[in-house]
Amino acid sequence: MSQQPKPPSFIDTQYQFAAFLRDPDNQPVPDNIEPRRMAIYRELFYNNIEGFIANGFPVLRQIISDEAWHSMIRDFMIKHHCKTPLFHQIGREFMAYLENDRDNANDPIFIQELAHYEWVELALSVLDDEVEPAKINSSQDILDISFKTSPLAWPLVYNYPVHQIGPDFQPNEASNSPVHLLVYRNKEDSITFLELNPVSVRLINLLNDGLAGQMAAETIATELKHPNPQVVIDGARALIDDWLQREILILN
Repeated sequence: MSQQPKPPSFIDTQYQFAAFLRDPDNQPVPDNIEPRRMAIYRELFYNNIEGFIANGFPVLRQIISDEAWHSMIRDFMIKHHCKTPLFHQIGREFMAYLENDRDNANDPIFIQELAHYEWVELALSVLDDEVEPAKINSSQDILDISFKTSPLAWPLVYNYPVHQIGPDFQPNEASNSPVHLLVYRNKEDSITFLELNPVSVRLINLLNDGLAGQMAAETIATELKHPNPQVVIDGARALIDDWLQREILILN
């Protein structure tokens, strides 16, 4: 008596189902699911993933042709196995794909940095950290107070001017010097990017190292061999005051 073939288990069907959704051109439709239904699932699944990535990386989407874009999204779905079920983490998974799974030979040389720059806005918008704004007594000199950057303010460093990239500007080589940006979220949940120069970057780093503004400014003046240190001190005061207004700094 011939033995009947064992029907596929539910888990086997799930794996077949997922494999087909990821790579419908090369994976078979599961035997026990109607092809018409699978076509609907395939379209919904792809459109959800593609739409979320396109919305999360709008500049990247703008500068890549339709054919190359859809090829990349399909490649992401085939090659990268996401480590989280959270939908808002797809952007992070897409960056991991660009860094670890993708053959970048034909991509713009700045693709990973641009993707990170665009991801930061979403990452900050969903961050749960609660921040107490710095309350300064009017009799206190802000240069005598120790501050640090808020958890909702992220200093960023890139090799390309990612904040300028768009359809009309796509660099084909790295910048001569690092591009320093600061992204922050204020109490109105508005996300803003600032470009920093080397002096303001140094000031932020010294503040985060625990120095009060006066000592940080004097350190910078010494490093610059500035002929008039008071100019540097006044500049530091203006920067710290602006950063406090923007809620970039909190008490250390």
